[in-house]
Amino acid sequence: MKTLVLAWLIPVAICAGCSKREEAPATQSTASAEAPAGASQTGAAPEPAPGPAVAKEPPQTTARASLAAAAGASASGDLELVSEGLGVRIRGEIAGLAPGKEHGFHVHETGECSLPDFASAGEHLNPTKDPHGGPKSAAKHLGDLPNLKADKDGRAAVDVMLQGATLEDKDGGPNQILGKALVVHAMPDDYKTQPSGDSGGRIACGVIG
Repeated sequence: MKTLVLAWLIPVAICAGCSKREEAPATQSTASAEAPAGASQTGAAPEPAPGPAVAKEPPQTTARASLAAAAGASASGDLELVSEGLGVRIRGEIAGLAPGKEHGFHVHETGECSLPDFASAGEHLNPTKDPHGGPKSAAKHLGDLPNLKADKDGRAAVDVMLQGATLEDKDGGPNQILGKALVVHAMPDDYKTQPSGDSGGRIACGVIG
């Protein structure tokens, strides 16, 4: 009788061990299936996707002009020129002007400021061959700028946009003002008299560079 019982228990124990061995791979397979996409088996988090590239703005082009006085005059100043969109902004201060008066202010075609009267700077910069005009004129020289207005101390703050001008044209295009001259006149520009607005003598001049 004991022999029969042992003979029956041995196969049952063997089958129970087989069942446990078969369940283990199934458990491992389930764990692998539940792991998040992109995660390694060691549990490392997935690498974040790279963000969009940010475009860098091109550097602004700048220039300067130091204005010196003509013989017998006292006007002088330092100006900065900065490319902005479709033009060039001119900023700075000019001193030694007639207190409370307006003065003509233009870009001239030749970058040469020779004493005594700066006649070497030539005429207004006018690549389109248009008539002389003022800020509200339909047609005018590229170099036509609004009059400077001096305060009671003879100082004029400059902040004006010269539309259509450029500092970037490395090929020396017609609207390039690098190498040209900025000139201040003794009298106000009337914005109509040809070819220069009847603005009198040149009292200050500086080359844009």
